[in-house]
Amino acid sequence: MMNLREEAIALMNYLGIRPRKRLGQSFLVSREAIIRICDAAEISKEDSVVELGAGFGFLSEELIRRNPRKLTLVELDRKICSYLMKKFGEKAEVLCVDMMSLLPLDEYSKIVSVPPYNISSKLIHGLVKSDFRKAVLVLQKEFVGKLRARPGTRKYTWISALSQAVFHLEIAGYISRFDFIPTPKVDSFIISLVPKGVNRKTAEILSRIVRIAFSRKRRKIGSILSIKDDKIAEKRVINLSPDELLEIALSAGDAIERCPDNQTDAHRDS
Repeated sequence: MMNLREEAIALMNYLGIRPRKRLGQSFLVSREAIIRICDAAEISKEDSVVELGAGFGFLSEELIRRNPRKLTLVELDRKICSYLMKKFGEKAEVLCVDMMSLLPLDEYSKIVSVPPYNISSKLIHGLVKSDFRKAVLVLQKEFVGKLRARPGTRKYTWISALSQAVFHLEIAGYISRFDFIPTPKVDSFIISLVPKGVNRKTAEILSRIVRIAFSRKRRKIGSILSIKDDKIAEKRVINLSPDELLEIALSAGDAIERCPDNQTDAHRDS
């Protein structure tokens, strides 16, 4: 019996696939890591589960064993999609689309993904506006450090504030870079995201606020936005807690929707 690394190499040869940097293709080949991911997702028979970026279906096989009510596999590579359809048949729905085109999601209770590292910020940003009970993601170690960064620190950015305001975030495990093929340059963490109950409209307003504010993160928030609380207005953006930014979003309401949005600077600082 082949191990997952040998199976991945055999499938790449069989399907004529060479992992492409443009697609960020890197395949997880550790059974132990796959089991940890599924354990963290806590899948039940009532769950509707989507796997974003199914690859060769190694994680999908374990998801099927957990017997969810419905499983949807999303994969961009058409050759791999055809293989997944033949492999799983009626056990899973296969969507051959860019995972980002499906966001925000609102029809799945659980989301599982080992996404390309180069879309991590965009994926988290999309999940902020989605409706689900739990997401389990594999993200590069350095990026997880940004997600968990505290106010006032160098790593604290708009994505830190946004994710912490909207989600309960926990690390569920560590994955070595050598558990992937091809081998990336960095190690990874398994993280779980459980929504705190911030509604979609508020999340969208908060998203705009943090991207505007963190494009000028050394300035006082009162010089960027109209803030009613004088004490908060005097704080520099980088020192504002996620809860304080959420309070600003809740009080700003529709007014922020009329503000110009400087997305470019903020995304560069994610």
